[in-house]
Amino acid sequence: MTPKLLRVAFTLEFLVALIAIFTAWSEIGGQSVLDLMHWGWKMGLSLALAGTAVGYSAAITGEERLWTLRSTRWLAAILIAVLTMAAVTYYYTLQVETLEPEDTGTVSSLNAVSIPGGRWA
Repeated sequence: MTPKLLRVAFTLEFLVALIAIFTAWSEIGGQSVLDLMHWGWKMGLSLALAGTAVGYSAAITGEERLWTLRSTRWLAAILIAVLTMAAVTYYYTLQVETLEPEDTGTVSSLNAVSIPGGRWA
């Protein structure tokens, strides 16, 4: 493959990785946690993970062997990004749990709805 086509392929991989990361993160971590999380964490960690995934792909396509020092470094960077995402998600999961109101065991009252021409028995 020519270098120009490789650049296009890596750019497309980056964009697809961003979509996959946001989708998987909201499914695994929970949308309520991501709604509470600061946008900087979401954007920075997503860009970091997508960038390291593309870097890893470039490292394994640029060499004949799969395991080189360069590809191992990129794989380690992927693992660091994923572990950081997990730690931040766990922190915000604890915040969501403390913000939810506790169940006091009381029954909430319902407002009566009037039906035209009808009566409540």
